[in-house]
Amino acid sequence: STQSTGSALQTSAGNGFNGVFLAFNMNLEGKLLPYHALASWYIHIVSLAAVLCYGITMYYEFEDSTATVCHVWNLLPSFSSTVGNYTPQRYIWRLLVGVSCVMRSLSVWMFYKNLQRFQKQGALVYAFSCLRSLEIFGLFLLTMFASTEVFSLHAFGFSLFFLCSTVNIFAVSRLLHNGVTGSGLINRQTVYFPLIYIVTFFGCFVSYIVHDWYCISGVYTIFGALELVMIFSNILFWTHCDALDWRGYTISIE
Repeated sequence: STQSTGSALQTSAGNGFNGVFLAFNMNLEGKLLPYHALASWYIHIVSLAAVLCYGITMYYEFEDSTATVCHVWNLLPSFSSTVGNYTPQRYIWRLLVGVSCVMRSLSVWMFYKNLQRFQKQGALVYAFSCLRSLEIFGLFLLTMFASTEVFSLHAFGFSLFFLCSTVNIFAVSRLLHNGVTGSGLINRQTVYFPLIYIVTFFGCFVSYIVHDWYCISGVYTIFGALELVMIFSNILFWTHCDALDWRGYTISIE
């Protein structure tokens, strides 16, 4: 029967791992939700926001978004200008990313408890958990404050997000490579994500400087394309970590 009870949000898997994360009251009893399904939702929300905002800009603002201040020929706009300079793209992105940031907070707890399961104690656990929290916070800041509105907060959010996400991708890739994962499986594919992430970042940096200094046709297109690769490599990495690798774990409300 359904009744109001003190409830606990727990994870469980075949290896007997059981950790309490959040406590609250609900009128549900014995309901199970696969964690990878919840993780898939917030990852799909970000992907939907990115595709929707970029598509609207390409369709309605193509000439203005690709001309830039240099007024030269380009094929693609940058994603940062898409969600920063145009409406309703700016508000669509803010809404959906804001929702996903709240949902991603649960993954910090999952990551924290998982490291404890592998007997990773002390400063290491707190450092990794703090980095993931700061990455989410940085994403929230750079999303909610455009560079044309509050530049200092946007710049701080971008720096925080990039630094923490880069360290996270390197560190978590190493943990996955060593089998410290939700499923306990070793996945060697993740070692490519840090390389892709760093290479595309420096490619973005160089192409933006070249475009800004020399206004060469087509260079802004390279910048826009590399920016998209960087964004979706981050999404794909956390898709693996939070959606694919945690199959078999459930959130139970009792």
